Amino acid sequence: MKYGIFIGYTFTPAWLQKSGKEREQFQQEHIAPLIAKYADRLTVQHYDAEAFSAQPTDFAFITTEDLRAYYFFIEELRDSPLFADGYAQINVIHVGMADGYRQFEEEVHGDGDDAH
Repeated sequence: MKYGIFIGYTFTPAWLQKSGKEREQFQQEHIAPLIAKYADRLTVQHYDAEAFSAQPTDFAFITTEDLRAYYFFIEELRDSPLFADGYAQINVIHVGMADGYRQFEEEVHGDGDDAH
C-alpha cells in the first residue's frame, strides 16, 4: 500500500534569525543528505505555508510504501540539528493510505465493488 504522510512544523525565531545563505548551507549539510539516504524508499516534498497559516509555518508531504523506512527517517530527522537544536518544532503528523478502502473491500469482501 502507498502511504501519504503530512508533517506540519513551525520554524522558531532561532531559525528565522539565520540569513538565507546560512539556512541553505544548513539544509545542504544536515537535511539534504538525510533525504538522499531514504530517496529510494521515500518521496519528500517541502511546502511553505506561513503566508496561509500561522501554525504550522511549513509542511512536508512524504509518500512511501515502506513505513519502516519512514519511521527511521523521522527518527533521524528528529535527532538532526533542525529539531534537536530547536530550529523547528513538529506540530502535527497525519498518515493516510492511498485508496485504502479499495484494498479493504477486496480483502474483506472479496469483490472491491463497494465504493466509498
